[in-house]
Amino acid sequence: MPRIWVRSKALAVSFGALLATLGGGCSGADADADVGLVSQARFPQRFADVWCQSVAPCCAPAQVDHDPAACQAQAQALAASRIAERVTGATSYSPAAATLCLSRLERALNKCEIEEASSACSLIFVGPSPEGSACKNGSACASGYCALGEAGLSGVCAQATYQAPIHGQAGEPCVGSCGVPGSFECPSSLLPNSDRTTTYCYAEDGLYCRFDSDALEALSCQPYAAIGARCTDVSCVPGSFCAGGSCVAQQSSGPCLETPDQCEAQSYCDADSQCQPKKPIGAACDSGEECSDSSCGSETGTESSCNSGNSLLARACSGEL
Repeated sequence: MPRIWVRSKALAVSFGALLATLGGGCSGADADADVGLVSQARFPQRFADVWCQSVAPCCAPAQVDHDPAACQAQAQALAASRIAERVTGATSYSPAAATLCLSRLERALNKCEIEEASSACSLIFVGPSPEGSACKNGSACASGYCALGEAGLSGVCAQATYQAPIHGQAGEPCVGSCGVPGSFECPSSLLPNSDRTTTYCYAEDGLYCRFDSDALEALSCQPYAAIGARCTDVSCVPGSFCAGGSCVAQQSSGPCLETPDQCEAQSYCDADSQCQPKKPIGAACDSGEECSDSSCGSETGTESSCNSGNSLLARACSGEL
């Protein structure tokens, strides 16, 4: 359960999340010449410029299409529509936060850190509530940041100060899990929760952030169950799955009659219930589960093939993130 919670929270990768976090310096190129800040009117254009120019070098090496003009138009339209949706009533646009977010966005994309970039700008929407006020989302806060509790249900308005994540030890409170192959990448910086913790449980350390359904605020780093160990209420170590109450190693080939989980991360369970290697971009497919990028589609009138159309990077390259 904790991994599902963390992915949904960390990978809320819509423009709402994209317009959500970050702080850092901003070059003169990011600013309006007269005031040194990016105005609400100019933000969609500046956002599209930074996004589409910075993401371009990440696309070709990953065999992902990038049309600069289409990306520019899509990103600009999306930014404008989000501002129109969000700036209402007590919620306003913050030129200072927007200027800062563009710098962090550019730095993340220059390193092709798409997940970092996806959480770059939502602190640009701010409200009237001062630091320490109860909140459910950042747009209620003067800082633009609502530091949520462990279960992500409610929080308090806080200053948006990014910090490096801490490698959690067994039993310590945590804010998420990372490092599982094919799952959420470990962040390089993040905002602390309402308890001021930035502790992550790293798969490389043999730990995951466990959610206790009986105590909604109880999240703590716990060891994965090893292959052969009981797994009734504990997650199995990456590369294995829970079967009959015990952790069993996944496989790259062989039968998967009982569950697709029998196949490892880079394999899929085919129609004959056999684990097969996932297919590369361009290979014929029937579903995204068969593909290395988890996306299977077709042009009008053509056979379906594996592509990067639904991947985070593909959406970034198209300006649709």
